[in-house]
Amino acid sequence: MVESHIVNFKDEGDAQRIDFFDTDVHLGSYDYRFDFDDKKFLAKTPDGLLRIRIHTEVIIDKVWLLLEDPEYNPIEIKKVSSTARFKYWEIEVEITNDVLQFAFAAMSSKGMGTYFGRSGVCNFISPTEKWIFKNEEFKMHEIPDWVYGGVMYQIFPDRFSNGNKDLDREGVVEWGSKPHRLEHQGGDLYGVINKLDYIQNLGVNILYLNPVFLSSSIHRYDSWDHKKVDPSLGGDKALKELVSKVHEKGMKIILDVSLNHVHPQNFAFQDVIKNGKDSKYAEWFTVYDYPPRLKYRPHNYSETHKVGWDGDEKQYKKYLEEITFKETDLEVEVIEGDGPIIEPTFKAWWGVPDMVKVDMTNEGAKDWGLDVVEYWIKEFDIDGWRMDVAKEIDISFWKSFRDITKKAKKNVLLISEIFGDTSLWLQGDMFDSTMNYSFREALSDYFASELISTKEFSEELANLHMMYSFEALLCCQNLLSSHDVSRFLHRANGNTDSLMAAIFVQATFPGIAGIYYGDEIGLNGSNEPSNREAFPWQDEKGWDEDLLSWTTQLMNLKSNNEALKRGSFELLGFQDSAVAYRRSHGKESTICIVNREEKLNNWEIPLVSNNIEKIWGSGDISISNQVLSISNLDPYRGLIISEIN
Repeated sequence: MVESHIVNFKDEGDAQRIDFFDTDVHLGSYDYRFDFDDKKFLAKTPDGLLRIRIHTEVIIDKVWLLLEDPEYNPIEIKKVSSTARFKYWEIEVEITNDVLQFAFAAMSSKGMGTYFGRSGVCNFISPTEKWIFKNEEFKMHEIPDWVYGGVMYQIFPDRFSNGNKDLDREGVVEWGSKPHRLEHQGGDLYGVINKLDYIQNLGVNILYLNPVFLSSSIHRYDSWDHKKVDPSLGGDKALKELVSKVHEKGMKIILDVSLNHVHPQNFAFQDVIKNGKDSKYAEWFTVYDYPPRLKYRPHNYSETHKVGWDGDEKQYKKYLEEITFKETDLEVEVIEGDGPIIEPTFKAWWGVPDMVKVDMTNEGAKDWGLDVVEYWIKEFDIDGWRMDVAKEIDISFWKSFRDITKKAKKNVLLISEIFGDTSLWLQGDMFDSTMNYSFREALSDYFASELISTKEFSEELANLHMMYSFEALLCCQNLLSSHDVSRFLHRANGNTDSLMAAIFVQATFPGIAGIYYGDEIGLNGSNEPSNREAFPWQDEKGWDEDLLSWTTQLMNLKSNNEALKRGSFELLGFQDSAVAYRRSHGKESTICIVNREEKLNNWEIPLVSNNIEKIWGSGDISISNQVLSISNLDPYRGLIISEIN
């Protein structure tokens, strides 16, 4: 079929019916994906353009935006990536009017034209099938400008650095000891202050601390008092100094907190323990049977494996009898029969007895939570929050959370901890971004465990790019390791090359590169508690200096290259064991190629310019007729090439 298109409205003067094709159209069962109310499909960019994306099945060869702005203006949309299931299309258009109307036309590989409007596939576009964009009513997802090109360093405070031994609590074990769930090693905030130069030299501009609030645990997600820094970390004074020092270096600092659950020593739950149903805080919690207490079956310790703890009966018994029973002020009722070892008569997070679930739909509890997050912004000038188990708290709370934090500090960054697709929470009315565990899974599957092929990995990158709005993607914490999962190097069976390749993608893919302390020198702990080992300051000879240099170079490049900081993403394809993609910003773009297990030779990639420069990496490049040829790229290495249009 020879393409021929009508470029005017069918009902001239009425601007109603649109016939783009001058021949019959096909009404097959075509798979188009577009959601006007989801910002991964429709969003306003920071520079005032309207970004429109659509997903189609692979049989679709071309897509046009049928735009009324207010004149009829059909524009061909660019394909930015494709998978075995979908082709992904994206366009940015100028907002020329307060009201824009649009629909889509497409051409299949069989030469069949189709229309796609609000009703689905149709034979022409009628007024009711046009999406209507109203500029004044459309809410942008605004993110802080300082996020672009972000490199985030995550610290588990007890295990990073001991800066003041006078703060050590009783029972602190020797630094660098094999990590255990119940043993503190004495890390504190002064230790972080002392290492800020080291952190910044990595290219880091965002510091993320796991909880620092009053608690007796290693992790501090069971806070006793959400408005007090733990004295063993240096207290409020140390945090104020740390925030000040971080800001002096032009860096930002993000705190971590759980509002989903509290320690039984929390003031409100203590009142419930004392006053029962008559407590003014009773509705903050769910108590199944008063008085709130712990049902204890000490004869069932053989079931410890059911509650985690690696089946370590001795450690779990110590946690219950020497810590939990003494600290919580809860009655302990010893009972016989089958059942869990410990059974709270109140709702607890995953049944953990010292993590009492808070009902954030209760107005009093909600006000308390909002007061907490506002307090640390106003009083300590922090730059963001990472919110623990965000999926388990009512959505209405997160909308209020965004309002109050952004009013306290407009450029605060809000990150959720939600595993999987977090689109629901990333529409600009709750969180800015998420801990991108989907990113970690894709890189682990390809570089660490090698469960997927190069083709499948390229498709994973395409899917990750289209999972969220580009604004949300640019501030996602693209992590490889964390305090909750095994380190990447452990999953790679100690293969440092695999980690290096993954770090390359972190540095070049859209989003914040998230470094979990110690990954950059080769720490390789498995699951908790070994993923929370002490940073080996006492053993610099044991550091992997090549890995440290690799990380430092790439992260500093990410922080300073505009295309890598802000640029759009286009998947260029794959060959053998390599994948290539382009990041573009203004007149600058970079081509990024990452390789896996085989030396790459003779891969030709079309360019947008003959003006190129290799800015990082190994391998040989040549150019002819605006085609780039790449050879001798070693396994698990990467290459970054600058294009100047």
